[in-house]
Amino acid sequence: MDTVFRADERINTLYKEEDLTAIIGQQKKRWLILLIPCAVMAAILVYALIVRSEVLANAATIAAGVVLIAGYDLFIKPVSCYRKHLRNVLHGRVREAELPFVALSEDVSVVDGVSYRALTCADFDAKGRPYDRLFYFDSEKTFPDVKEGDMLRIVHHDLTVADVERV
Repeated sequence: MDTVFRADERINTLYKEEDLTAIIGQQKKRWLILLIPCAVMAAILVYALIVRSEVLANAATIAAGVVLIAGYDLFIKPVSCYRKHLRNVLHGRVREAELPFVALSEDVSVVDGVSYRALTCADFDAKGRPYDRLFYFDSEKTFPDVKEGDMLRIVHHDLTVADVERV
């Protein structure tokens, strides 16, 4: 049975408030870098409308659209997804469970825009039958040195691990 509490009520060793602050700052910088070329395209568009150059206006509009769509998808969205992940594990409702460790995948999977490795632990359902319980562990963080069967205290928000330590 998992214990439920707010992440603010527990000391987190895997993530810090400074991590969230750094990601927010990085996101602001990336938006600024993305909006500079868009402002240039908007200025070209205004100039093209004043001189009535349809070709230049169309080209500036298309270029601004490409820069915005590609820039957001490649530069802003990954940071935004990681920011959401950090906000959830630092300030969201989290649960704590003590489970025996089974395996940590070496393969990296992208779930909700964040890179994770699959963490598998053993657990029992309501009828007492064993099953493998899946969690997502941040691929950017280092996992503690544990062997199969070692008991872990896992603090998690939904399926994402907020903190993990050997018991």
